Amino acid sequence: MIKRITLTLSLLLTLGQTMACDVISRFGFETTDDLPWLTAPTGIPADRHTARPLGSTNADQGYYEYLPQGYECGDQSYPLIVFIHGLGENGNGDSQLDDILVNGIPKLINQNKWDDSRPFVVLSPQNASGGCTSSSQIQSFIDFAKTQYRINPHRVYLTGLSCGAIGSWNYLGNHIDSQIAAVVPIAGNGNPAFNNAGCELNKVPIWAFHGDNDSTVDESGTINPINNLLACTNPAPIDTSMVIYPGVGHDSWTRTYDLTDPNSEGHNIYQWFLSYRNDQVVVPSAFEVGRSLMVDLGDTTSLTPSPWNNLTNLNGSTSNLLDDLGVSTTINLTITDGFNGSNPNGIAANNIGYPETVSSDTMWLGSFDGHADALLESAVLQISGLEPGGTYDLELFASRTGDDGGNGRLTRYTINGSHQDLEVSDNTNQTITFQGLTGNPQIELLITVSPDGTGHFAYLGGFVLSRVD
Repeated sequence: MIKRITLTLSLLLTLGQTMACDVISRFGFETTDDLPWLTAPTGIPADRHTARPLGSTNADQGYYEYLPQGYECGDQSYPLIVFIHGLGENGNGDSQLDDILVNGIPKLINQNKWDDSRPFVVLSPQNASGGCTSSSQIQSFIDFAKTQYRINPHRVYLTGLSCGAIGSWNYLGNHIDSQIAAVVPIAGNGNPAFNNAGCELNKVPIWAFHGDNDSTVDESGTINPINNLLACTNPAPIDTSMVIYPGVGHDSWTRTYDLTDPNSEGHNIYQWFLSYRNDQVVVPSAFEVGRSLMVDLGDTTSLTPSPWNNLTNLNGSTSNLLDDLGVSTTINLTITDGFNGSNPNGIAANNIGYPETVSSDTMWLGSFDGHADALLESAVLQISGLEPGGTYDLELFASRTGDDGGNGRLTRYTINGSHQDLEVSDNTNQTITFQGLTGNPQIELLITVSPDGTGHFAYLGGFVLSRVD
C-alpha cells in the first residue's frame, strides 16, 4: 500500500511540472495504463460541451464537442467516443445542431448528468444528408477527429442509437477494426453488416442492446447478428454479447447510457469501453515530399500487390493509403458518388509501367440507353488527408477493350471546375495528369462521360498521387 501511494505521489509531482493545471487525479484508473490524468473537476460538464457548426471546422458535419476536465493542460492523448444520433435528430449541422441534445450521451452532458471522472473526448456529429449516418461519413469523421484532437488512436469507441446504431453497424461491416476498439449499438439493425462482413465483425468487441417490444426496429436486428457472431470460430468473438430488455420499446438507450436512470441495470458501457484498446490500428505518417501512392480501382478477381492500394467496393473507402515505400500515410480515399459497376475487361499489357492487374481492372459508369442518358451518370472520388500547404500531381489511367461499336469511351475527369478527357478504348499508353494541386485538405475528382464524344460509358482504373512540394 505504501509503494502504491509513493508511486502515485511521484507521478503527480512529475506531471505537475509539465502541465499548466495544478491539481490532477486519476479517479481510480490504474497508473500503469495509457489513460490520461484528469484535473479535479471545477464547473459542470455542460460548460465543456461546445457546438461546432458546419463550416466552423474542416469536418464534413456539424457536431457537438465535449472535452474532459483538464484537456487544455499539457499534451496528453485521450480516448474518444463518437456518438451517432437517431433519425429524429438529423439536421443541417448549424441552426438545427441543438437537436442532437435530445437523446443519448449529448443529453446527459447537456443536463450535467455526465460523470466527470470519465476521461473521454465525446464528439457527436449531426447527419445532414437524410436517412441514417453512412459508414463513410463515420469513417471520415473519425479521421477528422484524430487530426483535430489529441486522440489516442488505439482507443476510439463508437456508439449509436436507433438510426445511429444502424449506421454504426454498417460502419463496422465496411471498416471492421481499421479505426475503432469497440462498439455499442443500441436499438439498431446489424443484419446487413453481418451479411456484408460475416465473422470478420468479431475482430471488434460488440455489446449490443435492444428492447424486446421495439416496434420501430425489430429486436431481430440485434439478436440475429449477435447469435451469428457467437457461432463463428474464424475469427472467434473477442467479446460479443447483447442485452435484450424485457417489455422495453424502442427507447432502450436511456437506461443504457444513463447509469443513474431508475431503470438502469448498471451496464457500465464506459468502463467496458476502457477495457479495450485496438493495437492493430495503424498510426499513419505524413505523406512526404517526393513520395507517391498508387491506387488500383476494380473488381476482386486480381488484386494488385502492395504498395498498390486496392479499392473494389463501388461505394467504398479506404484509409491510410500506403506510399511507394509501403509506409501508411494520412491519405484516405472515399467514393462519395458510386460507380455503376466494375469489370476486368481492360487491356492488361501496357506501355506505362503499371502492373497488368491495374490496366485490366476498371470501374465504370454510364448507360446502355445511349450517350444522352450516359451524360446523366457520374462518380466522385474524394482524396482527403492532404496538407493544404503541399502541392500534388494526380495521374489518372483507364483502359477498356474495344470501342463500344464505334462510339468510343471518352471519359471526362474534373477537379475544381477544370477538366481533361481521356479516350480509354484499347488504351495502353495514355494517361492524364492534373498538376500543381494545392491549397485544400482534399481533392474531389468527378468522373463523367465526356459530352465531346459519343460514348455510353466512362472509366477509371487507377491513379498515382505524388507530392511534389
